[in-house]
Amino acid sequence: MKKFVLIALMSALTACAFSPNVNWKQGSLAVLAQIDIQLKSNLWTDQLPKVQGAETQSLNGTLTLETSGELPADLNVNQLVIKQGDQVWTIDGDNVELRTQSEDVWEVVFQSSIEVNVDKPVSVALELSNDGKNAWLVEHNVSIDKVY
Repeated sequence: MKKFVLIALMSALTACAFSPNVNWKQGSLAVLAQIDIQLKSNLWTDQLPKVQGAETQSLNGTLTLETSGELPADLNVNQLVIKQGDQVWTIDGDNVELRTQSEDVWEVVFQSSIEVNVDKPVSVALELSNDGKNAWLVEHNVSIDKVY
């Protein structure tokens, strides 16, 4: 019994250690490298029939970063966090693609198999870094489109 309690306690502490430290009251506008950055999230799921054996539904996203000036070329995406109710999913920055549309419009593109309820909105948090400084951008009530 003591071993079970100890294992459960260690598991809980380990889970807390890896949960993202997001300020969910942060808005979708932040400043990084003296540039204003605005987050606009577009999420969707592909509802087309799948090949047998490929039943998992993926969540796709394009997060647009509109800026007041030119973003630094060494801008880094640390992580993307999606929250729905009490559920929180983290996507590592290595699993997203950062694209430049122009000097002042960038996109963070991802695809994930997280099990989100597509009929309810989510909150999206994006952590960016440059020269050792981090900034969070958070957008709430993001609906998930269904693409057929």
